[in-house]
Amino acid sequence: MRLERIEVTTRDDYRGSQEPVSFCWRGRNYRVTEVVDRWIEGRIDATRMPLRYFRVASDRGRQFLIRHHECHGVWALCLVDGPEQ
Repeated sequence: MRLERIEVTTRDDYRGSQEPVSFCWRGRNYRVTEVVDRWIEGRIDATRMPLRYFRVASDRGRQFLIRHHECHGVWALCLVDGPEQ
């Protein structure tokens, strides 16, 4: 898996890891039509940085896995290695 940095607009801009409502990837804007799933990794283990994951459905008919790195405030799209997405 590899990560590509993306810009994300959230439901409530006061906190960056709120539910995403849209994102921009490779110059294209995607509106989130549904948050299909969400989970957090690393919150219990003090040696790991907290990461929030969201599996979202977009207005373009695709699903994406996006991640928010809470300590750095960075959003990324998680891509599975293989043919170009």
